[in-house]
Amino acid sequence: MYFGFPNSYGTLGYATRLTIELEQAARYVALRSVRFSDLDELSAAIVAICAERAWEREAVDYLDGVVFSAGESYLVLGRQTHEPGPTSDYTGQRIFYQSIRHPEAGKAKRDRLTTHDYLWRWDTDWFWCSRAFGAQHPLVRRLWPRRWRRSSVYWKLVALDRRFGVADRLERRAGRPPLERVVQDVEVPVERLAQFVRWFLGATGIAPVWLCPIVLRQRAGPARPWPLYPLESGKTWVNVGFWSSVSQRPGDPSSTNRLIERTVAEFSGHKSLYSESFYAPEEFEKLYGGQRYRDLKARYDPEGRFLTLYQKTVRNR
Repeated sequence: MYFGFPNSYGTLGYATRLTIELEQAARYVALRSVRFSDLDELSAAIVAICAERAWEREAVDYLDGVVFSAGESYLVLGRQTHEPGPTSDYTGQRIFYQSIRHPEAGKAKRDRLTTHDYLWRWDTDWFWCSRAFGAQHPLVRRLWPRRWRRSSVYWKLVALDRRFGVADRLERRAGRPPLERVVQDVEVPVERLAQFVRWFLGATGIAPVWLCPIVLRQRAGPARPWPLYPLESGKTWVNVGFWSSVSQRPGDPSSTNRLIERTVAEFSGHKSLYSESFYAPEEFEKLYGGQRYRDLKARYDPEGRFLTLYQKTVRNR
């Protein structure tokens, strides 16, 4: 049951209490944003950092990245530190994802945050999605109360838009088709990352894109310890996150999401099931547990009180 919980989305039950392992944290996080002009070089850097936990002889405790285009991408390297010094604040007029940009490929731009602000660094602007509400415009930002610049507020605005169709009405008035929301997190092997991101940028035009490397801890046991979430031990994966919208194709309002889903599989990747999914039952079985899931379901939910994983994540029941 423990190993079957990840990616089960409540279809096996719910945990009401758990014990977690904590990590000792320093007071600050020192950041280096390293620019790359080539996605293959960025991928090679991810491999090296994950293996060595360092870059240019300086420790790396935290790692993620942002792709603005095929010729402009960044890895943001974090290092815990107790050293005193000035820190940046991105909860006011300054915007975190814009702060990492600089003109010199191969060079690092340095910054410092409190550990608290590092943990919440993406929340003020919901990565970069707050721009859809005008919250990154200097005048709007000055008028927008700081306490309402956070992801929970933006989610409520999205819910209102879905309810009343505001964005689609604006598109219609401008003579454009309705929008298709493209909100997904997918994992691809690091050796396929550059190729996939190039394809994605060309096929969708969506940018920026978030990168988050994932390496499972090495433990005794099966190579794929989580039967419902197809990550393999000893392998570096990269979560690629993109949250935007594109114009719908006439007659197929989900064409872009379907294309991404198919292409991710072609790149030996997989997707998180919180987003819209369109898999046929047979393909879903191969990717997300198959008989292992049925065995778990039979043992822990024999009366079928919860929906199945396919019913909940693909059929949206």
